[in-house]
Amino acid sequence: MITAGGLDYPVQGFQLKVHREDLGPALAITGAEGTVGVRALVLADGTVSRVEITGSSGSEALDRAAAETVRAWRFAPATRDAVPIDAYVTLRVRYVVR
Repeated sequence: MITAGGLDYPVQGFQLKVHREDLGPALAITGAEGTVGVRALVLADGTVSRVEITGSSGSEALDRAAAETVRAWRFAPATRDAVPIDAYVTLRVRYVVR
């Protein structure tokens, strides 16, 4: 958390935005980019039990971040006959530096 003006803000809520045209010739921003394939087991209560990387981005840091992020998500569970069940979900997490 970051405290500003007496209020707490989650660090995840902040973004640094720099327009390419404002960078000038002496300044550049670099960062890893890529798409991570993820398979997660979503339990009947919507929590994530297990996360597997099914397609690496080529960056260990991005793969790890995707797994940690998906593990913290809460999903609407799958249902069978209107009863929540455990089920796998597959998705792709894309990281882009703008």
